[in-house]
Parts: sequence; C-alpha cells; structure tokens
Amino acid sequence: MQDDDETTVLWLPPESTYAIGNDLFGDWTHELRVAKRGQLRVTHGDDPYSIFLFANDDGSFRGWYVNLERSRRRTETSFDYEDDLLDVWVALEAEPELLDEDELDEAVAHGFVSAERAEEIRATAERVLAEPPWPTGWEDWRPEPGWQEPTLPPGWDRLKS
Repeated sequence: MQDDDETTVLWLPPESTYAIGNDLFGDWTHELRVAKRGQLRVTHGDDPYSIFLFANDDGSFRGWYVNLERSRRRTETSFDYEDDLLDVWVALEAEPELLDEDELDEAVAHGFVSAERAEEIRATAERVLAEPPWPTGWEDWRPEPGWQEPTLPPGWDRLKS
C-alpha cells in the first residue's frame, strides 16, 4: 500500500496465507496460516512496533492491534519482524488492553529474553499506552474491487544474511 523511508503499510486480505513462528519455547519453526479477516500492517520508521488494523467480517473497522517488535528488516522478498511478545489490543470505542504479559514472563524464565530486555519491552508498552499511535489515518481504507490476493514469493522461507 505504501513503502517509503517513513512508513510501510502492508495489506493482508482475508483468506490469504502467511507464515508465523510456532513453538515459542521449543524447537522453533514456522507454520502457514490463513487470515480469517483482512488487515493492514502499518509500521513507521524504526518504531519498535507495528499497528495492525483489523476488519470485521463485513469489512467495517474492528480495532487496532499494536504488535511490539524489533525494527523491521527488509529482505529481497519481504520484511522480517521479530516479535517482542507484548501486545496492545484496542477495540473500537474501548480502552486499550495489554496482552501476553505471561508469555514475556515465561520467555524470561526460559532464558530467551533477559530481564533487562523484558524491562525495555515493558517500557515500550507503557509509551504506547501513554502516547497511542492510533488512529493511523488508514482506518477507512478498503481495497479496490478485484485486487489479486498476494502470494508468498519463492525463497520466502530461506534466511538470508
């Protein structure tokens, strides 16, 4: 949708396939999933989060999901995002909810995240709650009728250095 030095906006239509890591504290791999609802992902500069805009089944705007993460990394075929576990969900006309604090605590307990890094992640969540990055200006956007569903390009699953 948009990709420049300031902002990247990616569209994931309903029923499209995407890859996500699984088995958080075991043998990490990825699995393919199918998006149930459409969503936009808005990332500004080097912000340590992306904002997902979710739609209801009828296409109306549902809410914002702020995914805390390390700054995105551009590859030849895609963008890589490393999740920081904590998230913020804001349903339309509702108060924000901090999600997955238990996952961050478990990651610290298993040694996947240091206590110091966990505090940095929590501080980012507090900044997001204190200075909300929503609305984004993309809440009323709808895809043009007939747009093709994107597919994962060849080589998407191979790490590049």
